[in-house]
Amino acid sequence: MKFSSFKYLFRQGLHNFVGNRLMSVASVGVVTSCLILVGVCVSLALNVNSFVEYLGAQNEVIIYIKDDAARESIDAMDEKLKSDADVSEYTFVSKERALEEQMSYMGQYASILSSYQGENNPLPASYRVHLKDLTRLEQVSLRFSQMDGVDYVSTPTELAGVLITLKNVTYYAGFAVLAVLMLVSMVVISNTIRLTVFARRREISIMKYVGATNGFIQLPFVVEGLIIGTVSALITFIAISAGYIYLYSYITTQASGFIAMLGTCMIPYTSLRFVMGIGFLLFGWIIGGVGSAISMRKYLKV
Repeated sequence: MKFSSFKYLFRQGLHNFVGNRLMSVASVGVVTSCLILVGVCVSLALNVNSFVEYLGAQNEVIIYIKDDAARESIDAMDEKLKSDADVSEYTFVSKERALEEQMSYMGQYASILSSYQGENNPLPASYRVHLKDLTRLEQVSLRFSQMDGVDYVSTPTELAGVLITLKNVTYYAGFAVLAVLMLVSMVVISNTIRLTVFARRREISIMKYVGATNGFIQLPFVVEGLIIGTVSALITFIAISAGYIYLYSYITTQASGFIAMLGTCMIPYTSLRFVMGIGFLLFGWIIGGVGSAISMRKYLKV
């Protein structure tokens, strides 16, 4: 197709968008509403996943070492943890440090434990281990428990299960909402384009009879759908960005308690804006382009 023809067809699509102002505004409004819901759901899902990962990082697998474990066994244990692909990071806690931590937790009552310092210390040495993937908690814990010198392994199994379930529910629910909203938007745009096509059905038939290709006829309507998608994406991006920036600023600077803790793992807007902008644009284009193509099929069969 020549560039001059492409320019003509693009202008026709723009003319259709402006000429059908009422339906175009209605389509932009509906698609924008759907995109805003999509943006809210995706932002929520990403931040829930970030929060789950944060909580997962705070939960430790603790490997308690036998009091009579040989130094060679502890060194071998350290080497295995260092090379273990499932281990994100780990820390060795000596018997002395474990007692110091317990005394610090007790605050003004720490003197109660002072008699256990030195050889009377009943607390075991341990390794505190963070895993890369909580779904492998049981397998990794079993492997740790079989290392020489290990007394037993403490794992946050129940909490890990809750975190994994929450992450999966967020993922699948977000995907389902995304699919439903995309379908609704496509139906709305398809109906809008279909009204335009119906009004010009005789003209389309004549163009088909004189040899116009399907692409030549289809392009103006596809352009109209893409314009609707682009305008909707731009409005959505501005609205979601403004709301996210305000919410992030409030949570990180003014909130307190549990809400303030959420701010420590909330994804900054600067990390989302590029993906958010591209995502809204592509989503709008897919909805507009596919919706237009679907509405045209019936009238191209001459």
